[in-house]
Amino acid sequence: MILSNAMMGCSKISVILFIMCFECLMCKRCPNQVCTCDRSTQLATCSLLTYIPTFPPYIKSIHLQNNTFRKLTRHFLSNLTRISTHSLYLISNSICHIDNDAFGNLTFLETIQISGEKNLNITYFENAFSGMERGLQKIRLEDNGWTVVPAFIFSSSTLINTLEIHLGRNSFSNFSLKGITSLKNLTLLDMSENKLITFIISMIVDIETLILHKNDIVRLPSFCVKNSNASYVPRLKSLNLGDNALSNIDNNMFRCLPSLEILQLNENRLSVLLPSTFDVMPQLRKLLIEKNRFIKICREAFKSVSLQSLHIGSNYFHFNNLERFDPDDIFRHTPKLGYLDLTNSYLPSNYSILHKMFGPLSNLTELNLHSCHLRWIPPKVFQSLRSLKRLTLQGNSLTSWNNKLFEKMTNLRYLNLEGNYISLINESSFPDGMLNRLETLDLSNNHFACTCDLMWFRDWIRNKNPNLPELKNFPQRYVCIYPEKMHRILLKDYNPTKESCTPWNPLFTIAITLASFTVFCLVLILAAYKCHSNIRNYCYLFRLHTLKRKGYIRLNSSEDYEYHAFVVYCDADRKWVHNIFLPKLENEGFKLCIHFRDFDVGVSKTENVDTYLKKCWKIIVIMSNEFAKSEWCQWQLEFSQDRRRRQGRNAFLPIMLKTINSKHMICPIRTLLKTTPYVTHQTGVGEDLFWKAVIEGIQKPLSNPPVAV
Repeated sequence: MILSNAMMGCSKISVILFIMCFECLMCKRCPNQVCTCDRSTQLATCSLLTYIPTFPPYIKSIHLQNNTFRKLTRHFLSNLTRISTHSLYLISNSICHIDNDAFGNLTFLETIQISGEKNLNITYFENAFSGMERGLQKIRLEDNGWTVVPAFIFSSSTLINTLEIHLGRNSFSNFSLKGITSLKNLTLLDMSENKLITFIISMIVDIETLILHKNDIVRLPSFCVKNSNASYVPRLKSLNLGDNALSNIDNNMFRCLPSLEILQLNENRLSVLLPSTFDVMPQLRKLLIEKNRFIKICREAFKSVSLQSLHIGSNYFHFNNLERFDPDDIFRHTPKLGYLDLTNSYLPSNYSILHKMFGPLSNLTELNLHSCHLRWIPPKVFQSLRSLKRLTLQGNSLTSWNNKLFEKMTNLRYLNLEGNYISLINESSFPDGMLNRLETLDLSNNHFACTCDLMWFRDWIRNKNPNLPELKNFPQRYVCIYPEKMHRILLKDYNPTKESCTPWNPLFTIAITLASFTVFCLVLILAAYKCHSNIRNYCYLFRLHTLKRKGYIRLNSSEDYEYHAFVVYCDADRKWVHNIFLPKLENEGFKLCIHFRDFDVGVSKTENVDTYLKKCWKIIVIMSNEFAKSEWCQWQLEFSQDRRRRQGRNAFLPIMLKTINSKHMICPIRTLLKTTPYVTHQTGVGEDLFWKAVIEGIQKPLSNPPVAV
């Protein structure tokens, strides 16, 4: 009996040991049928579950998405306590309820995300994190469709060490920083992609980063404590107000921000930058004001003794219009500026303007002039930028440059000339020693002419010393464009024969020159005898051209006008013009004049038409049956015909929006269509071609007939 009992006891112990070994073996394996585990990142990802399985002990982060977890309780989350769960991501799991202290047993948890839960009430989070010993450091409650943030929601004492709270992609229309005053160590608050019109600051908080990107904020609250110069946010270092509805800013909006270093104002509705707007922030280092479409920059607008990085790209600002900015002042009051981004601006090729703009920037180390519509850069314009290390000239229309352009830029290490119209690179293209100093050179996607004149550059890229600069995108994007027989051939594969590049015999040149000179003299004498009246006309045209070059005759181009085009259309076509035509062209950078928006109030229509036609480079006529029947449209058409007689047919761009019936085809319209090429509106397959033809028609230069001098 004793022996039997001993055997039974041993059997039970064996069973228990077997079960323990089996469980231990299973806990080391990932539940592969429903989850994936990555040992290198210590991450487990699961979907389509109704429960939380057991994970291997090396897992630290768990991503649970598109499951069915109706209710979160301590018991439901108990399998997560068997491992050291540091990060838990719950996304779109159909959660409807969270128990008090639901996460209390997750002693190692530092980061939690609960997002995409449209049926979850925000009030559950008042006590959900209670009982946690270490407390959370990062909380992400995004895309849950919430509209209100209760003031008590983050009052739990376990959140005192929380560093970041993300409440983006909800539907909050207002928010008060008063609700986070209990979070003593909070450094980042993210309220991006909500519907905030305003946010309230009524108590001092120690937050360092405030993200309000993609809201509807129209005006900022005061950052100053009432009746004092103390700040509600004394430690705020980064403020993101991008993609809001701000239309006006001044220095009163940014007072009492003693620690702010980064300010983002991209994609607002700013049209004018007022003086000393940013000078009130003593620590401001980085300022981003992109995609705002400025029309004016006042003097001292960027004044700041601390500013180091300025991003004002993609505003399509015309730096060739001196009525909208002062080139001598614009960057004069930013002594520490080291980075300047002017991407997608309109820079002139005028030496005086560019020299005044860049002259004060002696500490600038990086300049980005990507897509600035540059066709030529005057020599010596960069001579004051002796600290410059990186220069980007990508996406312009440069064909060549003076060899003195880079002469004084001895610190330059990165030069980007990608996507221009450069056809020739030779020994004189860069100053002596510049290629030895450069670390990176990008000449890709240019229009290389594979002729004997390019042989030096072809040999240089083939035999390039490893100590010379890295040639970006080589060889795939270094392609011959000219001549036609070499089109699309890689530059490295260009192999002309010795005979084709044999130097020309100078004696042949002398002989041909003498013969040509003799023939020329004979032709000149004969022409003087037979064509003396034509010669007088040519002399007149030459004198006219000389006067134009000296500035006595103003050349006719779009830069001479306030608007690119005056739009003539019928009221019946207003919906297409306002909703489709105008947004499309104005997004391309054109400025159009239309009567409902631009005409002066209180002035007669005829006076307005006469006034604004003089401000427009071209005239766009949008024709239809209703247009042909309208007496007002016919009058505008006849009134503007004088422009076509004086400036040629390129001054008009007719667009046939709808076919005109023959009975409505009046003489002025018929004459216009016969003498001037027009564009027919297309939808569907031909729509892209239609818009391309319209844009090219607006950009086409005018003819320059001689005028009385």
